[in-house]
This record gives sequence, structure tokens and C-alpha cells, in this order.
Amino acid sequence: MKTQIVQLEAHDDYISVRDRMEWGQTTRVLLVWPLKSKILNRRLDLLLLKRHSEMLGSQLALVTRDGDVRYHADTLDIPVYKSIREAEQSRWLRPHRKRQAKNAAASPKKEELSKSELEKRRAQAHPKTARWLTHPVVRISFFTLGVLSMLFVAAIFIPSAEIRVTPSNITDASSITVSASPDQKTVEISGAVPTYWQSVIVEGRGSIPASGETSIPRETANGRVTFFNLTDESILVPAGTIVSTQGNPPVRFATRTNLSIPVGSDGGLVWVDALLPGSSGNVGAEKIIAIEGSLGLNLTVINRLSTSGGSNYIATAPTETDYEKIRAELLDSLEETALNELDFRLESGDIVLSETPILIQTLDETAIPEIGQPADALELTLRVEFQIPYSAGADLYQLGRAVLDRQIPEGFNPRPETLQINQLTAPVSSEPGKATWKIKAQWKLGASLNESQAVSLVLGLAPDQAAEKIQAQLPIEGTPEIKLTPEWWPRLPILPFRIRLINNLQ
Repeated sequence: MKTQIVQLEAHDDYISVRDRMEWGQTTRVLLVWPLKSKILNRRLDLLLLKRHSEMLGSQLALVTRDGDVRYHADTLDIPVYKSIREAEQSRWLRPHRKRQAKNAAASPKKEELSKSELEKRRAQAHPKTARWLTHPVVRISFFTLGVLSMLFVAAIFIPSAEIRVTPSNITDASSITVSASPDQKTVEISGAVPTYWQSVIVEGRGSIPASGETSIPRETANGRVTFFNLTDESILVPAGTIVSTQGNPPVRFATRTNLSIPVGSDGGLVWVDALLPGSSGNVGAEKIIAIEGSLGLNLTVINRLSTSGGSNYIATAPTETDYEKIRAELLDSLEETALNELDFRLESGDIVLSETPILIQTLDETAIPEIGQPADALELTLRVEFQIPYSAGADLYQLGRAVLDRQIPEGFNPRPETLQINQLTAPVSSEPGKATWKIKAQWKLGASLNESQAVSLVLGLAPDQAAEKIQAQLPIEGTPEIKLTPEWWPRLPILPFRIRLINNLQ
């Protein structure tokens, strides 16, 4: 049974929907509400649409998730389904209207009659029975005739028959070039379908051996410095007094012991140790010339000899190249993980348009250790968000249905439950979210059966004769199944309305 599918838009009203219902000449009209759109949700709208479909001689059904629409449709006895596929695979039952009969009784006026007139009328109403009617032979004859009449009526009206047939089937298929785009909002028969985006958040960890080297301080440098007193009194230099070079950054040293600097030009000599270990503490002669703190106002300092003893050792450490390499490898792994996770989220028939997810943002990134720090390996943890474009299987189903509907040959009816969508080529993406590929849509078409023609062929025939005649003159597969009620009745009924033709495919 052909169904006209009317895909409603957010701007549709009763007038525009009514006009679109008149385009097709089908016995069933299916209105499909758009998601998240509040249109035609008044009871009056649905009532007017139902009356218009009845005027066209069509059944009306809806596909919507709007609670108001579903409620009003229920009160108006309009079938409502969750999806187009469910609507096409269901039989739409016409609601039985409750009819109330209006009894109009006219009360005749009472007429006053005389006693003689009443007796006269009584005699006319109850005349004496003729003698021949009471004769036993006549009475038996009439009784027998009545019984035979009842048997004849029973023989005509009681028997019934069911004839089950399977119409002939052919397969109709079409190859369709599909073009998906984020800018496309609806499904078009040209092959244009919308692109949808699925966001996936994944997390992973990876490591790589360090390939670089770094110098690590080991031994602390030491040496001796001389303080000179610039005042006329001796000055105490406490242990831990900081002296340094004038480089940037300066190399700093601390005195080991307390030292009293007398007045005069001889000064005082004391040992100093570098504050930080490593070869950076090995400075040349006469490089330590600064005193930190208030002592620098009254004293000068200098190292007459170079400091020594500071040393480093070489250790492995991750480099920027190591970081870039492990990050690229980890992102490749997370892309594959995102695609695998997407398989569990998509509906059956959905098509992924690109095997390369788009990185939207990095939610967390931790590298241990930092670049240049000593370590045998670099460990990186990433938590990222990808977006993956896909095409909905429901849109492809709708597209295939629309294309095949336009090429149904005369004398055949589609079987929507047999519709299959097969992918012929992989999507080729030209830019993010846009892709083209080919699909094959196919379904089975059943031959149209004229019930009145089939019934007229078998009136009053024996079951075997009826089966042969139907098989010879109707486009069916196999032998028809004929069930008589009662089972022992030898022939099919002679009244057409007592024979029912059942299509096994419906």
C-alpha cells in the first residue's frame, strides 16, 4: 500500500501542509514532525488535517515526539508512530466511530370511537381463518416449505472462506550518489543529506626513551678570598658571608669561618665554598669582587687565585624532539580509540565520513619530566576531545525510499519492510564535514491484487478448482491456501462478501 511521506518544516502551518497532502494520490498520508519544533500542536490543527485527509479518501498518521501533538492525536483517533520505518511496517486501523441513533417517535392523537365501530374494527383486524388453512396437509406443507427455506438461507449465508495468497515479487534497486554537508539541513532526492557531529573525549598515556643529554652538577668548587678593611677599626666577617662575581647570573660563595679584618693594607684571607655544586663554581682569579649585605660598604674582597673543585656529570634527558615524537604517536593512538568508541555510540546504518577525527581541544597534558631534566624516559599523558562527522542511517533510509518511490512500475506495490541500504564506496572527504560516496537502495515490490476480481473468479467453485483458477489468472507465487468454514462444506460461498482474500505479505 503506497504511503505519501510529508516531511514537515519548522515554518509549516495548516494551509501549507494541506496543499502538500494534495500532491500525492495515495491511500495513506504520513506527516513527519521535525525535531525540537513546536508546530501544529493545537487540537484544531490536527482536526482540520484529519478532515482534509478523509475528504481526499486517505488515512492519516503521524511521526512525532511532541507530547501535545501525541495527546491531541490520541483524542482524535489518529495513529502516532515513533519512526517512519515503524509506520510503514504497521497496519493503520481505522477508528470505529460511535454512532448514536436518534429515535423520533410521533405520538398519534387519541381518537374516541363508539362501541360498534370498535367491534367492527376488531373483526377487520382479526378475520376468521379459512378452513383450508387448518387442514393438516396444508399445515405440514407450509411447515416443510419454511424449513427448506431456512436451510436454503443458511446454505447461502453461513458458509465462509479465506483465501491466502502470496503476490509475485520483483526486486527494484537504484545506485545513488550521496553528498553530505554540514550546511545541508534536510534530505533531498538529489542525494544531499545533512552531516552530524559526534564529540568523543579520550585519554591515553605513552612513553619514549630519552635521546638527549644534560650536565648535572656533582662537586662543589672552593677557594680563598682576601678581605680589605676600608675603615680605621677592625671588622668581623662572620661565617656564611656571601661574596660573588659580577656576571649574570653571578656565581655566589659563602665564607667557611669567622674572620676579623684588622686596619691596614694587609687584609684577611679566608676559605669560601660555592653555594651551588658544579663546574660553574670554578671561576678565574680576581673574579670574586662583590660583598652582599652592609659589609660591602666597609670592606672589599678579591680572589687572588682561581677557585677549583667543582665538577659535573653527563646524564640522559628528554629533548624537544622526543616530546614531539611521543605526542604525535599518542595522538594517532587516541584517534583510533575515538573511532572505536564512536562505533558503540552510532545507530545501525550510520556512516562515518572521515577516518581522521578532528582535534577540538586538549583538556589535559602532563609531561614527566620536563624537557632537559635528567631521566631515562619521557612519559606523556593526554586527555583530548575529538569531533567526528557522520551521516545518519535514518537519512539514508529516507533518501533511498524517496528515490525508489519514483520508479515503481504500474501494477506493483512497494514492501517498505524489505528496504535495504548498502554502501558501495567509502566516503571521500574534500573538507571537514563534507563527503561523497555511493550507496545502493533496493526493496521488493509485490504485485497488486484485485480482491473483487479474485473473489468473482471462485464463487461456488470446489476448493481445488478455485485454487487452480486463482493460480492461473492472478500474479501470485505458489498455490493459494483455501480455508472453508465449516471445514466439511464442499464448495466456496456464492455470496462475494462471505469470501475473504488475505495477502500473506501484509
